[in-house]
Amino acid sequence: MSAAKGFTLYGSWLSGPSYKVGLMLSLTGQTFAYRALDLPKGAHKTPDYLAVNRYGQVPALRHGDFTLVQSNTILDYLSDLTGKYRGGNAATTWHAKEWLAWEADRLAPGVYRSRFYNRFAPNTDPAVIKVYRDAGEAGLKVLDGQLAKTKWLAGAEPTIADIGCWCPVAYLEEAKFALGDFPHVKAWSERLAALPGFKLPYDLMPKADVA
Repeated sequence: MSAAKGFTLYGSWLSGPSYKVGLMLSLTGQTFAYRALDLPKGAHKTPDYLAVNRYGQVPALRHGDFTLVQSNTILDYLSDLTGKYRGGNAATTWHAKEWLAWEADRLAPGVYRSRFYNRFAPNTDPAVIKVYRDAGEAGLKVLDGQLAKTKWLAGAEPTIADIGCWCPVAYLEEAKFALGDFPHVKAWSERLAALPGFKLPYDLMPKADVA
């Protein structure tokens, strides 16, 4: 499938997973149309959108007549399609996919839930908040430990592992984690920020539809 068919990203400007796909498109030099979904108003649960994404979640990426959902799967697809951020060999590619699976299980839930409770639901039971904060802290320690040993997560150059694992880190301040507590994550973040096409979430993600 050719990248020339054009992309449409369905997402929300507040959504970390939506940002993840938007960032991958930007880093790989792909232009895309954008359809903004108002999540508080339930736009992701309407019949029209459920026909795009069966799970009623963001993001979804339409490429020509093909639609794909789940942000890490979309990263893998775009990497395969463009040949970028794939790693220099098959082993690196597989290790990058390992990191994406880990991010979804061990890093994103703790950080994103902590962000949600801090920004949108501060009256949540403190015991619940602690569970997710502890999980976020544990995930960040694993990430920092790996980056103490290697410049990038899966190989000698940045891959989808770095893009996928960076996106929760982009929201640490809103989640009330201190990036300075994880010095190797901080240095890695600065390396990522130097990549052509890199943009922070609120600089990249539109609040309204873009043709």
